[in-house]
Amino acid sequence: MSKQKASTVHESVSTSLLSLAMTLEKLGKVHQALSPYLKIIEKYPDTPEVPLAIEKVLAIADGMRLRGQFHVAMRVYDRLESASFVAHEE
Repeated sequence: MSKQKASTVHESVSTSLLSLAMTLEKLGKVHQALSPYLKIIEKYPDTPEVPLAIEKVLAIADGMRLRGQFHVAMRVYDRLESASFVAHEE
């Protein structure tokens, strides 16, 4: 696959994942929304959706922290850190 074609596919998938995650979040399925957000960050780090995905993950983790779900929030921060680390290695 050409580099340009791969980039187009990555952008399309990233856009679709962002839409899915935001829909899940609107439906109140916040934990399920984390997976597509993190996948964007990890697998498609050069797409325009990454900053919003990071913002959403941080907001979800902050909401968990505010509800006293410290352990769960910490796991989310760890997953975000891991996703960012993997993305920078590629």
